[in-house]
Amino acid sequence: MNSIDINTSFGKAVVILIVAITVALAYESFVADKSGSEFKPKENQACEGTPIEVDYPYHGGMLGPHACNPQCDDKVQHYVLYTNGKATQCQKLPGCLDWGEDQGVTCLPPLAE
Repeated sequence: MNSIDINTSFGKAVVILIVAITVALAYESFVADKSGSEFKPKENQACEGTPIEVDYPYHGGMLGPHACNPQCDDKVQHYVLYTNGKATQCQKLPGCLDWGEDQGVTCLPPLAE
């Protein structure tokens, strides 16, 4: 098996490329702060969007149905409004996961007028 001769310009270019890729991967994995790009609403923050009313109460934790699924189709920001008056925020667009429900974080729906 032939090895790369690092004394040639091609060998030096390969070594530089490998080092650059390794540095970039290490930076993205261990150093870069990605927390600002994640959607993490705080407990009892105002709900954003329009409600998706469901016919079951919220008692914390993950529930079976995928209530935020309509957000995938209509591309409008929603929150889930439960029969007991509690609400959880759907993931920010373009996502459509039941983020608040899955994380156990409720939001405050606007008062009905």
